[in-house]
Amino acid sequence: MNPGSRPHQRFLSWTSTAILSGAWLWSGAAHAGETLAERSERMETEAIERMLGDGLCAGAVDAIKSGLAAKKPYIMLLAGNMYEEGLCVKPDWDKAAGLYMRAHEAGQRHAIQRLAAGYARPGRDNGMAIWWAARSGDHITYPSRCIPAADPMNDQDGFNRALETMPPATFQSCVYFIGVVNELVSQVRYPRVALRNSVSGSFNMAFVPANGTITWTVDQLDVDENSPGAFFRNLANEELDNPREIRNSLVNYLKGKSNFALARYPRPAGDFALDEVYRYRHIFMIEKW
Repeated sequence: MNPGSRPHQRFLSWTSTAILSGAWLWSGAAHAGETLAERSERMETEAIERMLGDGLCAGAVDAIKSGLAAKKPYIMLLAGNMYEEGLCVKPDWDKAAGLYMRAHEAGQRHAIQRLAAGYARPGRDNGMAIWWAARSGDHITYPSRCIPAADPMNDQDGFNRALETMPPATFQSCVYFIGVVNELVSQVRYPRVALRNSVSGSFNMAFVPANGTITWTVDQLDVDENSPGAFFRNLANEELDNPREIRNSLVNYLKGKSNFALARYPRPAGDFALDEVYRYRHIFMIEKW
């Protein structure tokens, strides 16, 4: 049977929220619930990301070294991403995985997702992608047939036996699903252009693994024309001439992230074992003081 024509599809749902608080967004608004130390570390990380984006490798690498010496979880995660993607350093998955594990042990919530996504890539130990996915708790909902019943920490032999007896089509389909979802979820941030222009809203995604397609729809969208960002936007001619791009900045950002994830993880050839539709809702929210 053609997987795309299956009449009965099951649905998995998950919601994530990116919340920023404060009136002046580009002066470094805090994420909801974070401590001052976490806010400082996040802002330090964002400064390094800007250096990476501008190709300032020497400054970025020096800042990373300082952050690692101080055992900062956000910096560990970013350093892992640098080694995974080859940003200013030679690509090295083993080093990346080690840094992600250090970040996880230090409490960085996206580290497990980066490990699951990284191990799901072709040519790596794909069974470890399922192992890390099984350790993610309720952060992401997975098809039940993808996650062995045995506890990955307390019954590793039972977990490994379940992986070894998993039908190949199921194993490959689950690794694909885990890779795409974790790549997408772990890399979504509040895009700078949306923050500068006080664009917020909620967006619904439907991922059909059997077809290898992701679609986004706008649930709610708001552009605050009375924000400080609106004042500065009116001084920027290149943005003033493109109001539609500003309004669509969040959904276009999400589409770009999902297209990247689909391109990174090829859909397995042949029969596809999963018929679930994964529904994901992402909320970009600005809380004003």
